[in-house]
Amino acid sequence: MQRVDGSLLVSATDLAAWLACDHLASLELGALAGLWRRPWDRDDPELAILRQYGDEHERRYLDRLRAEGRSVVEFERPSDGSAEGLRAAEAATIAAMRDGVGAIYQATLFDGRWLGHPDFLVRVERPSPAFGAWSYEVVDTKLARSVKGGALIQVCLYAARLAELQGRVPEFVHVVTGDGHAHPVRLAEIEAYFRTVRLGFERVVFGGPST
Repeated sequence: MQRVDGSLLVSATDLAAWLACDHLASLELGALAGLWRRPWDRDDPELAILRQYGDEHERRYLDRLRAEGRSVVEFERPSDGSAEGLRAAEAATIAAMRDGVGAIYQATLFDGRWLGHPDFLVRVERPSPAFGAWSYEVVDTKLARSVKGGALIQVCLYAARLAELQGRVPEFVHVVTGDGHAHPVRLAEIEAYFRTVRLGFERVVFGGPST
């Protein structure tokens, strides 16, 4: 949760954290308002190891996509964290999808309020109004050996923005767990739950739904 150009900006991580503990959103809002300070970051060797394992897990899946013969576009996280910079990063993501690349690594999705960086957007041969004969689905890698609720909420949020951009709701979202297994989940089966969670979060943070 952060303020960008004077506006409150939230992420899929914020939503998943709120699902785990609904008090966290209030703590974050208080910190942004200057009522208290966030805890100091500290060097934690265990967290560093987990980040390293997470990066390696992502790279293995990236290698798998390339081994399948897919063309892959890789992006860096935007260095310009302004609203203009984030919109430009999303525009680059849209351009790659319009070109029909096989997969996009570290895309940016930004609607002015919600910011997301899905690990992968993977091309599927299902037509969409925006791109023609193809569309994209979200794939996220997680170290856990089973698919957690927070992970599903995150990929659902990415899929919601993706649906707006391509004019087609993705049929599936995917989580690749730490054992390398890909778990496709039909979006229609969890979308109602996702909407309920998102609405509850937005009522706490913004005082109402975004639309």
